[in-house]
Amino acid sequence: MTARQGNKTSLTTAVILAAGRGTKIWPYGDTQPKAVLPVANRAVCEWQYDLLIAAGIKEIVVVVGHLEGEIRAILGGKTGVKFTSQSKPTGTADALLAGLNAASAEQILVVYGDTLWTPEDLKRLLERHANAPQSPTLLAGPLETLEPQDWLCPSLADGMVTSVLGHPREGRHRFAGLMAMPRNFAETVARVPEHMSALEVGVMPVQEREMLDALNLHLRAGGEVKGVVAEGLVLDLDKPWHILEATDLWLRDQVRRIKKDQIHPKASVPSDLEREGYLIAEEGAVLTRDVKIKGTVWIGAGAQLIDGAIVCGAATIGAGAKVHQYCQIGAGTMIGKHCIVGHGAEFDGVLMDGAYSYHYGEYWGVLGRGADLGAATVCGNLRFDDLKTTHRTKGRREVPNYGANAAYLGDYVRTGVNAILMPGVKVGPYSVIGAGVILNDDVPNRSLVFAKQELVTKSWGPERYGW
Repeated sequence: MTARQGNKTSLTTAVILAAGRGTKIWPYGDTQPKAVLPVANRAVCEWQYDLLIAAGIKEIVVVVGHLEGEIRAILGGKTGVKFTSQSKPTGTADALLAGLNAASAEQILVVYGDTLWTPEDLKRLLERHANAPQSPTLLAGPLETLEPQDWLCPSLADGMVTSVLGHPREGRHRFAGLMAMPRNFAETVARVPEHMSALEVGVMPVQEREMLDALNLHLRAGGEVKGVVAEGLVLDLDKPWHILEATDLWLRDQVRRIKKDQIHPKASVPSDLEREGYLIAEEGAVLTRDVKIKGTVWIGAGAQLIDGAIVCGAATIGAGAKVHQYCQIGAGTMIGKHCIVGHGAEFDGVLMDGAYSYHYGEYWGVLGRGADLGAATVCGNLRFDDLKTTHRTKGRREVPNYGANAAYLGDYVRTGVNAILMPGVKVGPYSVIGAGVILNDDVPNRSLVFAKQELVTKSWGPERYGW
């Protein structure tokens, strides 16, 4: 799953902003920076790296902060990458200035570290900027069914940006995570205030310096900002259900790019395997003839898909994973590296690295790294009223369009035998949900939840049967 796209522009330096804490994506942001969250078995920043390199970018400065070691572990040592730190989480403007101090070029591509976009839209942005590199150029994604109040929203007219509003009540586009700019635009970025200045009346901004507000300062001074509207997929990992949605949509996008099987000579794939779609099998992957595959599937190095396992659509199975014993994997699913799914389990969604789903369990949602679903753990994903669950994100009520009734368990969570997870529950990392618990509410980090059983003991014996 790689991208290949040429770059005919002179812009060869990118700055990836990946220092933020990601508080809205709980229960995952406390243990992982958003830039390393997995989409189709690769970290977001790893996808970005490949897309940027394929587009001709040669120097990549990554601005890190929160849990920076996780990002360095993935991108450290890659050609052209260097790191700089944002000492305090004071906003994207300061993060960008830190990145520019470490970059050497006169033209810069700014990348939000929690976003994905297609190589075609990246190329269109670079080409549009190359035609007039003296002013910034941003990529905007259509809002469609998304709520404008959740995003930074550029207003466009005839291909030009007229303003960027912070979380407005109405809008047609959102910032898609890419902006090209001349280096001297840093002078405007340095003047960004502590609160975003372009707001509708009644909107209350947070106290942080937002990079995109520099565009408003530039426009008020008579400058121009070019806008490119994305024609392909735009993904932003901002909330937990976005992880679920991103893998599904990104897999769909990758499927349309695959034109033939890609089976490594040292992969073991039966010639009479019952399957639909293409198969991408890396070195050491093992499949057996009793497996059924109903879509294009990626099998990582050394992974096993054996013993009657069923894959119901496009899916990716990470290196070293074992999917076996008549389990069922849903369409649009990611099974992470070194995961185990088996013994009649049903899994649909995102299973992060090293997690287990086993023994007749049924799960739809996101399961964090190293998490362990006890035997017969099940999700209640359909409400009796057939409605979507209302979630709270930092106190704000919202109903996600996708994955509202899925379950979201953080890193290293464990469940006991016969635990039942009701629609939309979220469990913080390092927590345990005990045997037989019916979980209706979100659980904070580092918590133990168990059921207390009241027992009644009476005498019994043959005399009860007339002896």
